[in-house]
Amino acid sequence: MKGLLSKAGNPAYIAGIYNYCDRWCERCAFTRRCMVYTIDEEMFPDQESRDINNKKFWDALHRIFAQTMNLLQKFASEEGIDINDVDVSAEETRTRERMKEAKNSPPAQAARKYSIMADTWFEQHASLFEDKDIRLRNEVTLGIGTPKADAANITDAVEVIHWYQDQIWVKLMRALDMDDIEGDELDEEMNEFPSDSDGSAKVALIGIDRSIGAWGTILIHCAEAGESIMEILIHLGRLREEIEDRFPDARRFVRPGFDQEI
Repeated sequence: MKGLLSKAGNPAYIAGIYNYCDRWCERCAFTRRCMVYTIDEEMFPDQESRDINNKKFWDALHRIFAQTMNLLQKFASEEGIDINDVDVSAEETRTRERMKEAKNSPPAQAARKYSIMADTWFEQHASLFEDKDIRLRNEVTLGIGTPKADAANITDAVEVIHWYQDQIWVKLMRALDMDDIEGDELDEEMNEFPSDSDGSAKVALIGIDRSIGAWGTILIHCAEAGESIMEILIHLGRLREEIEDRFPDARRFVRPGFDQEI
């Protein structure tokens, strides 16, 4: 495998595209232009190498860490930074304090609550999907309606909800954490660059937008559960407003690749 340094300088890759994605590679049009995706495929080419209980997984992970450390040391050397002078314990303490503050913030609490609400809803409505499956099969037999399209739409909506229900919290936590770091940043030159916290907040907002659309699809096909779905939609709507209030520039953040003409 080529080293990280050679990949980082390859113009075929879109610089930084992996920083603001939703990690749903199967649905991404830019996988071949993503350095992280390429490295992941090379390091973990089969199921065996992705098994944490397998030696191949840990060998690959060790190589990634080694290459990352080499890249870090090269960067530090170029910038005149002595890694050994960094007060690790003090930085760990600050990190823990920032994470604690972020977790206790109203948006983060609401995002975590949504994840629990989604799990609870699917647990309580398992029979609803079983009944729907029976009705769609009957439609196929009778040759009425659009059962195949309906089944595909429902399946897709469920996949979208499950994919984003935890990721919204993860991306929001990163945004909140980076917002605290950026708030302490005194370097005016750094403040001229797009805010990383806005980028992460935008990914969280996109996850909410898509989740709202997915729940809307479930509502159309499972109207009998309308009240409980509306409760979730209202919660997501309020969470979206909280994030937009906290990060008013997030929607305008331009994500490399995704929000540009390539």
